[in-house]
Order: sequence, then structure tokens, then C-alpha cells
Amino acid sequence: MEVTLVGTGSPVPIPERGGTSIVVDLADERVLIDCGPKTVYGLMDAGIRFGEIETLFFTHHHMDHNASFFHFAFTSWTEGGRESLTIYGPDGTDRLVNALYVVYAEDIEYRQDIYSTDGISNIETELVMDSFSRQMDGWEVAALPVKHSIETYAYRFDEHETGSSFVFSGDTRKISSLSEFAADADVLVQECNTAPVDEDRVPDEDDTFVWPQHAEGEKGLDRSTLTANHCDATDAGEIAQDSGVQTLVLTHIMPYRDLEAMRQDAESVFDGEVVVAEDGLTLSP
Repeated sequence: MEVTLVGTGSPVPIPERGGTSIVVDLADERVLIDCGPKTVYGLMDAGIRFGEIETLFFTHHHMDHNASFFHFAFTSWTEGGRESLTIYGPDGTDRLVNALYVVYAEDIEYRQDIYSTDGISNIETELVMDSFSRQMDGWEVAALPVKHSIETYAYRFDEHETGSSFVFSGDTRKISSLSEFAADADVLVQECNTAPVDEDRVPDEDDTFVWPQHAEGEKGLDRSTLTANHCDATDAGEIAQDSGVQTLVLTHIMPYRDLEAMRQDAESVFDGEVVVAEDGLTLSP
């Protein structure tokens, strides 16, 4: 198994981070989780042949997790030669695919005369609900409903031959069921949205675009809304410790955050390895 964080899940557009997008290679199959902003460019930067991706899982339908879906659907078909695509996700997944066909009906018709495969008209969707699980060829996947502002799922992937396992939390506040779901996994990629600002990471406004509201940390933001729907680094470390995972990867990071403080907060409660994610990070459980 190999896990590549194509985009490390910034919920706000910043140059150094794409939206949430993770590729999992297991049992000779390549699977994509979420399709946030910059996914296609991140796949190219990582040298991943996106035409080989024929399975996509959505954790939920916030734009920082699905905004590049139309782009991916087209380019993986036209430039990558994808033959088919199956998409698993919560309520709204079928509407997202149907919107592709409505908005781009004429574009699809035009391109079908150019490209040889039928990889755009045969996209299938499957609804993810409580207790979702599937046995695939050499691997299995299970889903866990987590606590976010809309219906959201964590996913666990287990590879049969190697026995390796990977869990992605999705966006969620701290819940005990997530530790149970991730029990003894090799890698847990855990969202870690709330963290202090590192003033040294805020760029000079004369040199580049700055989000002033995020450069000031949580000033002016409704902290109760953030904590009700997201974890901080200590939450992430406690989830990892309770689950007994080997490696914790912190992701879904807001702009200008103090990454070293996040690492230290997680390490203060977790005995394993802590990694603060960067776009293109690859791990081999």
C-alpha cells in the first residue's frame, strides 16, 4: 500500500496547499479520496497517471473536497484514457454527477467525437451510508459516519496481502467511534483545522495575496462553530493514541498556522510518529 496526499486539504485557497485529495495504491489498484481544488495539477506534480483512477470516494460535499471533480472527470477521460469511473459518497453524490451531464452536455458531445473511450458517459455512483463496507479485489473498505456540519464519512482501507491499513478521518470533531474505527491502523490521516497562527508565516501583503481574516487567527470567527465541526492537534493526537495507530498525519490546515506547535501538541499526547502534511507527501505503510 502507498498513500499520496495530493492536496493537503486547506479549506481556504493558498498557493502552497491544494484542497483535500488523497491517492491510495493498494493491490494493483489506484483509488482517489476527495477531489478538492488543484487535484488534477497535484496529480500531475506527483507523477500519478490519473487515467488509471477508476474509483473515487467522497467524504462529504463541501467545495474544498469536491471542487475539482468536473476537471478530474474530463481530464482523466480525455487525456488519461480512463475507461470507467465508480464514485462512492454520501447523499448528493448522484446530483454532483448529474450536474456534470447537465452543465457540460454539449462539451461532452463534442469531445466524444474526438476521444476513443467511453469513460465519461458511464460514470456510476453508489451511496455510502452507515455500516457501508465493500470487499474489493485484494482489499476492502469501510466507512464510519463522523460529526461535521453535513453528512460526512471517514474511510478505512485494508490491503489483504500485506495486511497494511490506512484511515482518513474526513472532517470531524473528536468522537470516540473514530478511535475504534482506526484501531491498530498503520496510518491515520486526521483533519486538524484549528491551530494558532505563526506570524512569521504570514507573507508581506506587498509581495503576495494575504487573507487578513486568517492572518489574525480565530479573531472574529465563531470558535464554537469551528470546534463543533473540526479537531485541533491535541484532539488528533488523542484519537491516534486511543486507536494505537503507528503514524499520525495532520492535514486540512488553515493558512498561516504554526505547524511546529501543531506537531508538538499532537506529540504531547501521542507516542507514535507525527507528520504535518505537505502536498505530494507519500507514505508506505
